[in-house]
Amino acid sequence: MTRRKRRRLCFAIVFFCLLTMLLCILFCLRDKWQGKDDTPPVTIADTLPDGNGKEAVVILLGGQSNASGASRVEYLKKKVEPQKYEQYENGFDNVYINYISGPKKSNEFVKCAVNQGELDNGFGPELGIADKLNELYPDRTFFIIKCAFGGSNLYEQWLSPSSFGKTGEFYRVFVSFVKENLAYLKSKNYDIKIEAMCWMQGESDAFGEDNAENYARHLKNFIKDIRREFKDDASDDGIGFVDALIADNSKFWTYHEKVNACKREVRDLSAMNALIDTIAIGLTCAEEPEGEPDLAHYDALSEIKLGHHFIIEASKFF
Repeated sequence: MTRRKRRRLCFAIVFFCLLTMLLCILFCLRDKWQGKDDTPPVTIADTLPDGNGKEAVVILLGGQSNASGASRVEYLKKKVEPQKYEQYENGFDNVYINYISGPKKSNEFVKCAVNQGELDNGFGPELGIADKLNELYPDRTFFIIKCAFGGSNLYEQWLSPSSFGKTGEFYRVFVSFVKENLAYLKSKNYDIKIEAMCWMQGESDAFGEDNAENYARHLKNFIKDIRREFKDDASDDGIGFVDALIADNSKFWTYHEKVNACKREVRDLSAMNALIDTIAIGLTCAEEPEGEPDLAHYDALSEIKLGHHFIIEASKFF
């Protein structure tokens, strides 16, 4: 082999090695950009009995603090009849939940009950969801998969792949958590179908004009991507998406009107979308705690009512 040929061969080898290294770096950066390297593993304790092929409905629940659970159990106990509170405390025999409520996790399916919120001694809309499901469908089995984080926004943290930014941390956690739960339910021989996703979020995006202006686009993409992620486990009609307006509280949510207008816009894009008018149905944030109300979060009875209305809307897709 001549010297020139050896030089050409060496150049080709070096070029190939450099190209391979560059591609590896690009793939690593892509995975980092898409967030594939930092999603925590999901562990689910095996506590459910064998389903023996039993049909079961799955309800997904996500969002920020009014979804993760910042309403107070102590006020719920004061404001409902003792028999009803006992039911809330003991849980519902036909409605189970596995949840991530901010830093709190159940790590297993348990009866949906009080104290499953992000706030200590708190609860979220899952309790009203379970209450209404038990009332309307006492002979059917339901599994709620809840993953919600207080203070989170759609602009970055829940951003889905179709919005062409860095896929949000909470979107990735949500998808991973739901998929592991679905796999577990199928391993226990339940014949599952996802009928609906309930979404209570938008307050954090009402802080900034840019977040609010882009909310419709990001929400539309989020819904599309959620349906794509879980299409294999969806009901025959697909996954209904039930959203809810945020409170009209200008003190906290400066751009609440814009965010709510975006929610209405997205609701109108599909017959499989629904929207709860939380303002029209009278949900309140001004009564609890007594004397120093938490104006960012729904009062106990309003949080129960929110859960009820999630199912009133979602049941249209059952």
